[in-house]
Amino acid sequence: MLELNNIPSELKIAIEEKGYENLTAVQSLVLNQHNEGKDLLVSSQTGSGKTLAYGLSISHDSLQKLTNKNKTLTALIVTPTRELALQVFNELTWLFSKTSIAMSTAIGGMDIKKEKKNISKGIDLLVGTPGRINDHFRRKTFTLKHISSLVLDEADEMLDLGFKQDLDAIVSETPSDTRVLMFSATIPKKILALASKYQKSAIRIQASSQNQAHTDISYETYFIKKHNIENAIFNFLRFHDDKSIIIFCSTRNSVTHISSRLLNRGFSVVSLSGALNQTERFKALQSIKNGRCKICVATDVAARGIDLVNLDMVIHADLPQNPETLIHRSGRTGRAGKKGRSILFCSPANKRRYEKLVHIAKVKPVITQFLSQKEIELKDNEKILNFLTAHQSKSPNELKFAKDLLKKFSPVDIALAYIENVKGKLSPIEEVESLDKEMIDGIKTNENKKRRKGKPKNRRTSRRRNNF
Repeated sequence: MLELNNIPSELKIAIEEKGYENLTAVQSLVLNQHNEGKDLLVSSQTGSGKTLAYGLSISHDSLQKLTNKNKTLTALIVTPTRELALQVFNELTWLFSKTSIAMSTAIGGMDIKKEKKNISKGIDLLVGTPGRINDHFRRKTFTLKHISSLVLDEADEMLDLGFKQDLDAIVSETPSDTRVLMFSATIPKKILALASKYQKSAIRIQASSQNQAHTDISYETYFIKKHNIENAIFNFLRFHDDKSIIIFCSTRNSVTHISSRLLNRGFSVVSLSGALNQTERFKALQSIKNGRCKICVATDVAARGIDLVNLDMVIHADLPQNPETLIHRSGRTGRAGKKGRSILFCSPANKRRYEKLVHIAKVKPVITQFLSQKEIELKDNEKILNFLTAHQSKSPNELKFAKDLLKKFSPVDIALAYIENVKGKLSPIEEVESLDKEMIDGIKTNENKKRRKGKPKNRRTSRRRNNF
């Protein structure tokens, strides 16, 4: 059973019912008694349980304020994306389910009139995106003058998306004694500058090393000639058809292109990109979460804040633009203590960029030759054998029909017909020109030399290495 000192009993009951047995690193650090009531600047990996951490922290500070009879807005949580806002709202809904706390959302892309109606009924806690929160504030839907706790979730992403002015406007309207909790995957100089502006003597909490790869994620790289990369991805998906996978592309056009090619080959696939409206994005996420669809093709809009606990793999169809994106994309898998795999496809022409990327990201992918057609065919045969081994129950009608077939056809003919029927429903195995072993070994050797070389010897080299 979890040891939650000084946490309201209503929250303890909700957590126990949810089945939590241990606090994560970030939760333990945030809930340390020395941090009670103080501003916090927290760096933690995605999937580390930070939502529960700040939910418990702000409720411990002021549960009575949160459940005030006048239903005055006293806690505000700001997130960079719609998806993360909805995820946070859902997480806090069950956490506060035993209390009388009233919550609502203010999310860009949603019906602003419905939001205003919900908020106007009186709420204690609001979760939203920066632009929409300011829209409501300008419409005087609510006031921020009673805010006692302000959480800025994924602060680095909010800056990257250009929300600095919106954040300034929000913070400027809150009382001077508002407790500010900032959470960020990394703490670069721009976040330190923001913290010095928004917070008062903030306690720095580092629940993970900056830009550190998740220990529950293994990295693999396949070097494939550029014109064969898409076909290689299709073969990889075919081989791992029982896995839940997200494929990251660099542009919306690439998402549309790869999604269309996958659909043409019979794969069940959904897309996520900025081109979709909120309803379409929500439906796509739900189909992945409930298992109706196992493949999602997405731009980096999905690299942050989306919680897909059962995601098995991440595929980088295009190399990430920088090490941070590599870590955040990969962080969609390997969540909640589960193991995950991050797969990079790279052409030999991009070898130097790839080496720089993984070196700065501090990940060490295993470089191997790609799947051969024979390996894929053997996997198909294995599936057929497993099905026949497991399929024991047979009705009398099925047994009679089987005996009738044996009278007309030989066992070999029947087996061949079954195999043809099963394999005929599978997508075709694409032709992929694999790099020879010598080239693969050469890439490995160069990468190992670079790692042994260590830090650059002069400042000029250092600048080049970090030029992303």
